[in-house]
Amino acid sequence: MAESTVIEGRIISEEEFSEKAREWAAMVRNRAVSETSAFDKGKEKPHTYLTNTKWHKEGEVETKLNKSLSYTVKKIADVPDSVRYKFPRHGIFRAYGVGRGRGIASGNKISEANWFDEPVSQNIEKLADIAAEYYGDKVTINAYNMLIKK
Repeated sequence: MAESTVIEGRIISEEEFSEKAREWAAMVRNRAVSETSAFDKGKEKPHTYLTNTKWHKEGEVETKLNKSLSYTVKKIADVPDSVRYKFPRHGIFRAYGVGRGRGIASGNKISEANWFDEPVSQNIEKLADIAAEYYGDKVTINAYNMLIKK
């Protein structure tokens, strides 16, 4: 049997990995935003802070949670390394259940499921599969190249 010097099959590139990571981050963001539609109270118009406080800078504008949730896919050497979400401080209070007649007591959550954790936890395996595909291909290519050099 003749040895092959070509890896057959489709290999996921850095660009495709980045695109899939962005698609995953956007999907989770959209699901989290849809969870916030249940919040019928809150800011009707943007609020601008006039002075610096412990949590806000002067001139900072705070809007409704569903309009302010954003994400970035951080890369190291053109390869996705992490997904980061950003939302205003009042989103944390919502996640901890504040506003339902209770405050945060000793940092404990009022409820196990919340508007942000649920979309992430329900979809984290999809992101793991995307990363496994990319890094699995890299390992296969590196091992194959080591064999050829011997």
